[in-house]
Amino acid sequence: MKFGGRCAYCGCKLPEKGWHADHVEPVRRDFELVRAPVGSGVTHVARSTGKVMHPELHAIENLFPSCAPCNLFKGAFSVEGMRNEITKQVERARAYSVNFRTAERFGLLHIVVKPVVFWFEQYNEQKQNE
Repeated sequence: MKFGGRCAYCGCKLPEKGWHADHVEPVRRDFELVRAPVGSGVTHVARSTGKVMHPELHAIENLFPSCAPCNLFKGAFSVEGMRNEITKQVERARAYSVNFRTAERFGLLHIVVKPVVFWFEQYNEQKQNE
């Protein structure tokens, strides 16, 4: 398996079963807006049609092994889009989570400002230096 059997993004060890094959460049699936069920609080919801918008990207060269949480977080983001979203997580937690703010206020958290470097980037650099 690519990247030493680890998630291409966070680097966690992948199990034999249950890991995801992530499209590095997203294939993006088409969707349609349909009426939401009465009483749901919204008028319409998006429903996937199953149609792949970029079938040329559905290729082995465009697949990375990923843990489920990383693949679900990445969704239709590009690698750079995912990196940008991850960099926003501390501020989002601070803005929306009283638990985060309380833990931070009592010194239980130490925020480290550093670039997001994915496992595949570290792995490829290590392989080049061997």
